[in-house]
Amino acid sequence: MANMKLLSVSVILASALISGCAPVLVGGAAITSATVMTDRRSTGSIVDDEVLEKRVRYEIGEVIGHDKHHIAVTSYEGKVLLTGEVLTSLDKERARVVATKSVGVNTVINELAVMDPSSVTTLLSDSMLATKVRSAIIGTENISLNQMKVTVQRGIVYLMGIVTPEEAKLASKVAAGVNGVQQVVTCFNVETKAAIDNRLKNLSHN
Repeated sequence: MANMKLLSVSVILASALISGCAPVLVGGAAITSATVMTDRRSTGSIVDDEVLEKRVRYEIGEVIGHDKHHIAVTSYEGKVLLTGEVLTSLDKERARVVATKSVGVNTVINELAVMDPSSVTTLLSDSMLATKVRSAIIGTENISLNQMKVTVQRGIVYLMGIVTPEEAKLASKVAAGVNGVQQVVTCFNVETKAAIDNRLKNLSHN
């Protein structure tokens, strides 16, 4: 059943990329139409970001090795954030170069730390913290989790998305107030409310 499910997801995504009209997939699960309608990216951009995250991580692994490091790749409208740990400064630079050259990448933010990979305990703690931060954002008026991605590494929270200056400030404040958060790093694409309204008006989520 697992292999059949994986195959069906792959076929759907491949068909979507060919046709240019795709269902939105995150972590192998389809996003609801309500979520897509409130996302400030186009449907194509949402799918492109998901593909970028997987491809860039694979391409980096092919250059510096798939073992002995922990790298997370997060993409938002072609802006790629690299987080996690690599063993050497050379590996960190190689990862940046690979990501920069990858098709569809506009900007690379290299937040990789040169150190031993995080332990399983740390990874679990970061996963739980990310859930807490997302819950805090969901529970706050005037900001929406649908407009951003939350990544946590070693207690450091990274926020990406398309937001107004006011939303960026509020999201950062909310994340910083969550117990266990060591630092908040914002990687937002900040736009005026008028620009975002115009963006939404022009979006097609068919």
